[in-house]
Amino acid sequence: MGTNGIRRLNRYREIVSLLVKHGFGYIVQEIGLTDTLSMKDRVIADLKQGNSQEMGQRLRHLLEELGPTFIKLGQLLSIRSDLLPVEVISELELLQDNVNQVSIKEIKEKIQLEFGRTVEDVFTSFHETPVGSASIGQVHEAVLPTGQKVMVKIQRPNIKETVYADLGILKDIAKMMETHYDWAEHYHITDLMDELAESIKNELDYMEEGRNTETIQLQFESHSGIKVPEIYWDYTTAEILTMERIDGIKITEIQQLDLTQQEKRQIADLLIESFITQILREGFFHGDPHPGNILYIPDTKQLGFIDLGQVGRLSSRKRYDVTTLMIGLMNEDTDLIVKAMYRLTYVPSSVDDKQFYDDIDRIRKKFSHTPLGELNFGLTINELFSTAHNHEIYIPTDFMMLGKTLITLEGIIKDIDPSLNLLELAKPYGQQLLMERYNPIKFGKRLLKDAEDMTESFTKIPGQLEEVLQKTSEGDLKVKISVHELEDIFAKIDRLSNKFSFSLTLLAFSIVVLGLIVGATFGTNTILTSIHAVEVGFVIAFLMFLWIIYSIIKTGRF
Repeated sequence: MGTNGIRRLNRYREIVSLLVKHGFGYIVQEIGLTDTLSMKDRVIADLKQGNSQEMGQRLRHLLEELGPTFIKLGQLLSIRSDLLPVEVISELELLQDNVNQVSIKEIKEKIQLEFGRTVEDVFTSFHETPVGSASIGQVHEAVLPTGQKVMVKIQRPNIKETVYADLGILKDIAKMMETHYDWAEHYHITDLMDELAESIKNELDYMEEGRNTETIQLQFESHSGIKVPEIYWDYTTAEILTMERIDGIKITEIQQLDLTQQEKRQIADLLIESFITQILREGFFHGDPHPGNILYIPDTKQLGFIDLGQVGRLSSRKRYDVTTLMIGLMNEDTDLIVKAMYRLTYVPSSVDDKQFYDDIDRIRKKFSHTPLGELNFGLTINELFSTAHNHEIYIPTDFMMLGKTLITLEGIIKDIDPSLNLLELAKPYGQQLLMERYNPIKFGKRLLKDAEDMTESFTKIPGQLEEVLQKTSEGDLKVKISVHELEDIFAKIDRLSNKFSFSLTLLAFSIVVLGLIVGATFGTNTILTSIHAVEVGFVIAFLMFLWIIYSIIKTGRF
């Protein structure tokens, strides 16, 4: 067994040991099929006994002890309010990177390895005591030769090897769970692990975080109220990130300042405006806007955004649909809300459209009697997600991340001033977006874009069909279908074959008629014409045509 195999085996043993230690030994038993009670049944029983908070605490401690990869898994799960109870979500939101600081000796060795120069040669000043230490890296203050004060984020030694080994194990576990549990397959657990792997790999690449920071910076380059740190690329690598130092306080600490009600509202309004720009205008937003990542700079009265390793992305189509959802919520329009939810999620063919509409309408009515300024947006979003979950509608992680971001913003605004309300502050921007939506020029561009997309889809059909036929001929085509869908598919096949038969019969009948015309025009005195063969053929073909048409209509599938 190679070194990697031994490392993975040892990590397996460590994970299993910690699962048992924290009260999750039944997961190991279940995967090994040594217990008749399923894991899902045990979890449900645990929750029914009112132990969801206690289970959440055990899960949080387990993930913290397992290390950075599993902490990131917990943070990813903390946005999945459609999968876990609110008590468990609340515990996962408390996940902390309880790790020891990397020694200054290792930090200096890392800097020399990355830049080929000593710390003293790279920086004029370098503070040996870190200002922050996390599972992936730690941050030190420093000064560049130009005199610029910076923050230097340095990745922990050998962290990539640990994370990559853990990601491989998580992928194995996800596949085993989907093999054993229908619910795991329904919630696309392997896809969830793939999203986790992609997210954490991006966070391990500090060049990617630097690019994210510059993208957000460009969004606000002409906005005097938003500050995003400058990235110093000459002092940045994939494992070391050097950025401008922003001197500010956490946005939730502005209560320590002697601010007026109007000043607090201006700060909250600036926060809303910044995220409306990121989410609905640019489609590229801060994916982890907790209070520690949003600063307030009292001297310049600016907001500062830092730590952009995790970002959310929305295509133009999704931005359009999210805007529709926001407008629907503000205007209490059930039709718009349902329309947006259908476009933003994956809706199975088995969903009861009327029941889903009624459930969404019930939520809408529940909050319709609440003044806009008092509406709890987070509660509304969670109800929408819960309703979608009850109808087995799958919500993509990017949409869940957006919901989590908006709920976090609502909490920050409440901390700034409890009398302020997210939807009330956002309404003017929603009205502006609504006017922009129906701007004739933009409306025309959108129609043109939709037409181009449709044309592109049609042009891809021949290639896709060829690929399917190729795989079929090679025996590689795999089709997954549920039993309840078979009847509908067979009915569609019948309709298609009947239409084909009708077309073929009509073509044959047309040929006979054409032959009759030709015979009448250029006919000669042969034995065939003397017994009227063409006329007899026409009668027989016509009768067959009528019989086929009758058979097709009788099936009711045309």
